Amino acid sequence: MNVKTEICTLAQSRLGQAAVINDIDDPQTPAEKAYAKWYDICRQDLLKTLMPNFALARVLVAQLPDAPAFGWAYAYQKPSNCLKVLGIGEVQDKENNYAIEGDEILSDDDYADGLQLRYIKNITDVSKFTPEFIMLMSWALAYNACVEITKDYDKLGYIEKIMPSKLSATSSVNAQENRPIRINTSKFKQAKYSDNPTGYVKR
Repeated sequence: MNVKTEICTLAQSRLGQAAVINDIDDPQTPAEKAYAKWYDICRQDLLKTLMPNFALARVLVAQLPDAPAFGWAYAYQKPSNCLKVLGIGEVQDKENNYAIEGDEILSDDDYADGLQLRYIKNITDVSKFTPEFIMLMSWALAYNACVEITKDYDKLGYIEKIMPSKLSATSSVNAQENRPIRINTSKFKQAKYSDNPTGYVKR
């Protein structure tokens, strides 16, 4: 599956509709117009919520010439394709000395060689989507376009009821691809500051 109309056609199937979706960039039918409204917002929302591994990205972010007016010493440019900032540096370093304001990342640290940013990339290429992400997105599209296409509120209620389990299942598959990271902290300290003394955290 490598085109977005195929995901919309899957959504049609979720709604019990047989019509194939041929074009949502220049929509002609009522169903195509409905999916055209919802496709991009559903895609971006799921990327931010699920944080799938195929959308994980790293980049060195340049420091901006103008410092913030107050409160922080330095400002860095957030990438234009960034949907969600995950953190600075390696996961295990847990650097939290920053804030996001608009399109800037503010910090008191001077990263002369560039700020090491981890983030969720705004992936639009359907060929990069995993099968489980496509399945979930077809459900999300079906939910959001349901009333406009079917006028069936019972069907909307059914999809709304099962969506949490679909999201949970997809999240589980996504998490299995990354091994846990060992934090070199004593069990005593972990027990003191956390209810998870094992020392393991998810990515």
